[in-house]
Amino acid sequence: MQQPLNLELKTRLALAVVAAVVITAVVVTAISLFVIRRDMREELGEQQFTALKLTAAALDAGFDDRRIALRLLGEGIPDAIRHNPTQMQRYLEQHLSLNAQFFNVTVAEANGNVIANYADANQVGRFSMAGRDYLVDTLKNRKGVISQPLQSKMSNRSVVLMTEPLLTTHGDVDLVLVASIDLKEHNFLGQFTDVKLGKSGFIYILTGDGVVVEHPEKDRILKHMDAAGGQSEANNAALKGFEGSMESPNRAGEEALYAFKRMGSTNWIIGAHYLTKDAYAPIAEMQQRAILAAAVLTVLAGLLSWWFVNRLFQPLARLHAHIQRIRQDRSLEQLPGEMRQDELGDLHGAFNALMQERKSIEAELDEARVNLEEMNKTLARLALEDALTGLANRRQFERGLQEEFNRAARTNLSLAVIMIDVDYFKQYNDLYGHMAGDKVLRRLGSAIRDTNVRPEDLLARYGGEEIAVLLPGAKLEGALMVAERIRKSVEALDIEHGASSTGRLTISIGVSAVAPQRQVDNPETVLREADEALYLAKAAGRDCIRTIEDLKKSKGQA
Repeated sequence: MQQPLNLELKTRLALAVVAAVVITAVVVTAISLFVIRRDMREELGEQQFTALKLTAAALDAGFDDRRIALRLLGEGIPDAIRHNPTQMQRYLEQHLSLNAQFFNVTVAEANGNVIANYADANQVGRFSMAGRDYLVDTLKNRKGVISQPLQSKMSNRSVVLMTEPLLTTHGDVDLVLVASIDLKEHNFLGQFTDVKLGKSGFIYILTGDGVVVEHPEKDRILKHMDAAGGQSEANNAALKGFEGSMESPNRAGEEALYAFKRMGSTNWIIGAHYLTKDAYAPIAEMQQRAILAAAVLTVLAGLLSWWFVNRLFQPLARLHAHIQRIRQDRSLEQLPGEMRQDELGDLHGAFNALMQERKSIEAELDEARVNLEEMNKTLARLALEDALTGLANRRQFERGLQEEFNRAARTNLSLAVIMIDVDYFKQYNDLYGHMAGDKVLRRLGSAIRDTNVRPEDLLARYGGEEIAVLLPGAKLEGALMVAERIRKSVEALDIEHGASSTGRLTISIGVSAVAPQRQVDNPETVLREADEALYLAKAAGRDCIRTIEDLKKSKGQA
């Protein structure tokens, strides 16, 4: 009569062990996957937004570089050919470097008449830009604009236009340079939007009105984002001003990770789209493995517990002692030595295998994170470096000037700025060609770097042929010595310049220094004073150095 009672007790004990294994596996797995998914979402969102910020900075820098190139092109136009279509067309065709930055460059008069066209000279006299929004805005504001994306009537291409006005001596718009960027051909926009985010992720660009500027699906360019059908709540939030990352359904109803960043040079929005099923694919794989492992553990626990209870029910005290030791020790290292021949050893091995799989996955994630960080560092460096000379660009210089100015104001130290300009550089380009001019700028950058500047000094290409040097902690006397070393280093290059009265290429230098005081001085003043001293050096015959003290004397302030 006691045998059925014993069997019932065994069954209940076996079921309790199985239930405990199932509940523990489910809870631990669920919590682990939830934490991993949450952390991965935050990490991916931060990585996406960081990548977009760097992309936005690089695109703004790209527009700035093209703005400078367009401005230099306009400044090089002789007054005598401004309204001569034949000579103006010849002038454009001589600048072969335009192909690297623009699809086309057109010169239009203020009334909209086209007098020169780089890509197709036959358009001259046959096409008018009168009434176009970009021309109207340029004439109204007397400064260049970036147009909305549009279908060009001249080339029948999807383009974005950049304008640059040429003013008369009275400040009126005389001519307008109109440069086009082909949105459906590979250009500097595609250098960044072609970057793939994982398996299915991509980067795209919208205007503030929702018109597609750049997209992997080229047939969507110039169309509204909703023209493909459906609605995207994430895109709508971006149009209303949202910046950052979010998880939201896309227009096809699939969950996706989105990130958005607005550009500074125009009202465009850079977006990133990454399907969560691809982003969380490692987690899904882990979840499948966890479910499979839990199922295996459950079956194994049921069989082993049934066998264990039947075999060891009599020596229950010994079993209890084993369980108590395991609970008290909480040390898996001790288990192999004590229970290598029973089911606890098998369970321990399965758990170790699961943890090893998790360590392998974390190692893969760490490697991917390191690769992304390296890519972000590369993008950040490219966004702050002048591609021609290898020096810092203007954006980096202005940022460094602001930081060092604030530091000097806090610590009661001084700082100095040196502005350098190549004498008769336009004439050098006209005589030897722009490629030779670029080579000279690279040699000057190398020569200035080799003048024993300190590690904390900042060298930057400030404009076309202007180079700026920031000297933290330097006074005027020290800055003057540095400037003279720079002038002599350029003189030692002994570069021929047939259009200069000296026959050799020289530089003019302006130097300014200040011990800034809060609420009194500002970084723009010291930069302006160095620039004015530079022009004083130009007026003094070039190939010389003038300082803020010379500037004060010239103004009667000594």
